[in-house]
Amino acid sequence: MKYRALLTQTASCVVEFDAPEDATPEQLREAAYEAETPTLCHHCADSRNASLNIDGEWELVVDDETGEPEIHVDE
Repeated sequence: MKYRALLTQTASCVVEFDAPEDATPEQLREAAYEAETPTLCHHCADSRNASLNIDGEWELVVDDETGEPEIHVDE
């Protein structure tokens, strides 16, 4: 099953990754951090920034109300 997670640092990006349908939240977190080639958000991914390189540590975005990471099934 394919999932998407919102990661953030100086800029935010969305990563897509595969994980089992019954993956635990911890397994999903690990898979999100291990995902390759992030897709930059629409603010960063315009024609002027097509080769933008972002270094640093990524953090999963957490929902303020639930405290759960923003990881969703990619439909």
